[in-house]
Amino acid sequence: PAHLEARPQYFSVCSCARGQLDMARFRHGDRLRFAALLATALILSQTENWSFVPGAENLPSGTPKLYGYDHSHYTVRCRMALGLKKMPYRMIWVAEDDEETPKQLVGKKVTPIIEFPGEPAMAESADIIARVDGDTSYGPPLLKPKTERPDIDAWVKTLSLPMRNLGRPRYIRSSMLPEFRSRSARERFVTTHPLPDPATGVTLSKAEWAELPKAFRDARYEHYWEDTENQLQQLNEALQSVDGLIAADAHVSPQGLSWDDITFFSRLRGLTLIKGVKLPKSLEGYLQTMSDMTDVPLLSQMAL
Repeated sequence: PAHLEARPQYFSVCSCARGQLDMARFRHGDRLRFAALLATALILSQTENWSFVPGAENLPSGTPKLYGYDHSHYTVRCRMALGLKKMPYRMIWVAEDDEETPKQLVGKKVTPIIEFPGEPAMAESADIIARVDGDTSYGPPLLKPKTERPDIDAWVKTLSLPMRNLGRPRYIRSSMLPEFRSRSARERFVTTHPLPDPATGVTLSKAEWAELPKAFRDARYEHYWEDTENQLQQLNEALQSVDGLIAADAHVSPQGLSWDDITFFSRLRGLTLIKGVKLPKSLEGYLQTMSDMTDVPLLSQMAL
């Protein structure tokens, strides 16, 4: 039939295998054309997936499910790999205080987790990215190997403390991040994510922090929320040293798109949640381009 010839991606080989089509209803010519279509579909089904057109149709059945947090670097890394390969997937947000869901999947409270049909759930972000990028049914691998970038590592280290002191109080104040939509989830995050002593700069271990009174932990988070101006000044000063570190808008390292981009973008996307951050042009262009390429939105519209 003409509509099958025009839109072969909507042809279901499985339905034929179940005998849901009555070949006797077709005229001889139609049967020949149908048989040719069937043979082509069977061959292609062994070598490639039909491309999914976002917006034109619903997600195909059997797409993988990714479980994670929106603020998590590691969840972002997996989303990047899926977006770059244009592999459709279901994003399932896990609440910060939801232990049951990940334990049912992999036996412990951890994210991200991905489920491919017919495969055990997988919980290590590096393994997930390798699995996605290596899936040749969505094209050849795209990511070149990681390179040594001590210049970037040193620069990111200068950002880490003000980013943490600014970011964590904002996570629990954002009504847009799905993992923090309940008071219980927000309080769980505070209980498990320490902030440094403002006087000494010492950060307690998670176990030591969790033993402190709730009022103490809440006061520490409130201190850094009120200290935004000072922390923001430190962050903006450190950001200016990015000049010369980014090779191009579409890749941070000279060799092209690579694992360097997976780590670099995922570490710096959180900057866009901080209102008043002054991104140098090279960094702003890179973050926006990589966001578009990976289909991982920035957080600018919910900046606090």
